[in-house]
Amino acid sequence: MLKRDNQFVLSTEIEAPGFRVELRGTTFRLVATGAWTISEAAVLDEELRRLKVPIPPSSEFTGEMDISGIAEIDTSGAWLLQRTAAAWRRGGLKTRYAGATDSFRILIEEVHRRAQSDLPEIDEVPPFQQFVDTMKTSASSIWRDTVALTAFLGEVTFAAVRVVREPWRFRPISFIHHLDHAGLRALPIIFLICFLIGAVVMQQGVVQLSYFGAEVMAVNMVAILSLREVGILLTSIMVAGRSGSAFTAEIGSMKMREEIDAMRTLGIDPMDTLVLPRVAALIVALPLLTFMGDIAALAGGGVMAWVMLGLDPPLYVDKLQEIVSFRHFMVGMIKAPFAAVIIALVGCLEGLRVEGSAESLGVHVTSAVVKAIFLVICIDGIFAMFLAGIGQ
Repeated sequence: MLKRDNQFVLSTEIEAPGFRVELRGTTFRLVATGAWTISEAAVLDEELRRLKVPIPPSSEFTGEMDISGIAEIDTSGAWLLQRTAAAWRRGGLKTRYAGATDSFRILIEEVHRRAQSDLPEIDEVPPFQQFVDTMKTSASSIWRDTVALTAFLGEVTFAAVRVVREPWRFRPISFIHHLDHAGLRALPIIFLICFLIGAVVMQQGVVQLSYFGAEVMAVNMVAILSLREVGILLTSIMVAGRSGSAFTAEIGSMKMREEIDAMRTLGIDPMDTLVLPRVAALIVALPLLTFMGDIAALAGGGVMAWVMLGLDPPLYVDKLQEIVSFRHFMVGMIKAPFAAVIIALVGCLEGLRVEGSAESLGVHVTSAVVKAIFLVICIDGIFAMFLAGIGQ
């Protein structure tokens, strides 16, 4: 924003922005006053749009923008003046500026020059072509992610084998730290969510099966569904949102501060120090959390069965013992280590991809959560079809 002089002027002392149009001899004059800045642009624009372009009675009449009364002006004010002057010129008035300081004149000429430059042409792409381009971009991105994740899995596997051969490389303190954060501290929220979902499934099951007189079968539904699908899925999604994003944020922050480069300079392998402890901790924590999630879902279903069906806890437990077999429990538990590996790999890989900006960190944290949840659901579906195919 440019000021007419170097004096310090309080904003309350500046004359209110405005203008008037007058005819002096053969000259139509727009006399502007006050501050023509972005804060006043909306009001000035509305009034200028109402202003009618003077119609010159003969070619001797000219136009003049008298800006000697303007105390402050910025780009928005200069653009409003340039737009008004252009409208007057199109109406047949040769318009000039009067009372401009050097700095005001430079700003107005620059705005005029920019307004005269041609805008770049935008090629209109047909909707079908846009759809095809979007699909190509998505397929290419999925392929790159698949290759990167596979390569990262190979690096982690190689590092794990190296740690087995050289146990001193393993970081037990880091492992315990992440086991505490990803496992123990996640237990309350996972237990609560699974408990509530178990109760909701039981309530809906009783309502829907009551139309067929089979309310008691809701217990079978909750028991098998909780052990085979609900426990592992809810737990994995919660861990992906909580711990997967935390892995990306932690490693990404270190990448932004160039701490990982410093570790490599000091001869410290980030794979041993940052990635392996997190992967190992999640492999241990997720099956335990899944077990607790199963218990919570069954407990929630038991409470709702007591309320809606009158099944007291001992009777509910006897019913579960009749329904549930060990294979139902193992079908859910066998998925947990695979889900843990996926969540940890995606979280660490996205963290290592962070570049030197906070925007990049946010993008990769979001990407880590979305990819981890998507892959966990895909793996769950593959396991479900495979186990159903072999009769489990």
